[in-house]
Amino acid sequence: MCEGRIDVTAATLGFDGALEALQNSNGAMSLQLWMELNRDALLEKWGRRRLNWQALCRWFEEVGLTNRNGTFASVACAKVMWNRVGKKLEARRAQHEIERAEEEALAAKRAAERAAAFEAARAVRDEAAATDAILRRRMERADRAAASKRRQAAEEEPYRREAGERLRARQEANGLIPETGTTTRQPTPAAEPARANDQATLVTLDLPYYPPPYVSARAYLPHDPSLPPVKEGDICKATGARWEIGGDLPGYPSKRNYEYEKDWLRDVGRLLRAKHPTNLTMTREEKYVMQTAKSRIPNLY
Repeated sequence: MCEGRIDVTAATLGFDGALEALQNSNGAMSLQLWMELNRDALLEKWGRRRLNWQALCRWFEEVGLTNRNGTFASVACAKVMWNRVGKKLEARRAQHEIERAEEEALAAKRAAERAAAFEAARAVRDEAAATDAILRRRMERADRAAASKRRQAAEEEPYRREAGERLRARQEANGLIPETGTTTRQPTPAAEPARANDQATLVTLDLPYYPPPYVSARAYLPHDPSLPPVKEGDICKATGARWEIGGDLPGYPSKRNYEYEKDWLRDVGRLLRAKHPTNLTMTREEKYVMQTAKSRIPNLY
């Protein structure tokens, strides 16, 4: 590199000189370029009045605006160039509008896709939340039901224990082996002879025998015929609960042998079906007990 020359590189050069060279080619400035830069502004300022092309062409010469071949434009040439530049600018604006519309459509499409994805994700979250809420409510109901059963069982346990002790005492007093349904004596449907200690005379019912658990041993316990039958609304002495499903049925086990009405319904319902294949031969009271047993005891038969 020669001494005294400035070291100019591509990195230090700007584009101002190149732009000036393009604008000043074939004259001080290209007339077409001037029109492209100033046509819209001139029309906006001049309004709808007609242009004086003779005055414009004289001014073009004064400032050095030339056409492509470096000569000053005539009035006709200036008008043609003016119209050509107008069409070019209009086409450019139309292209810009198309590009802007495409950009807006693309932006709207992307926004719609984002909104759809957001709605889909929210729907999934809402569905999962609803499912969780349903499961949570079911678990809470199950927990409450289990807690209620535990409380009920705890409350009934003393009564069950006392009722079991009373039942075993009655079975032993009546000559039955507890929890087996067998007896150490053979009672007959007729009244037994009175005992020396004046205990009540016990009789057994003429019932078809079914081994437990289909029919419990309580159904075959001897009973005292001198006692009045249990009626609907009477209080169970073992549990303190009120009997709600009718009273004792003649010829069937008495509610005195039971602590819970459901157990009595199960035994009597199965014994009723054994005696009456159809409800047509039953009495009104027997039909009532049978229908109640069928509705409350699953798999009664």
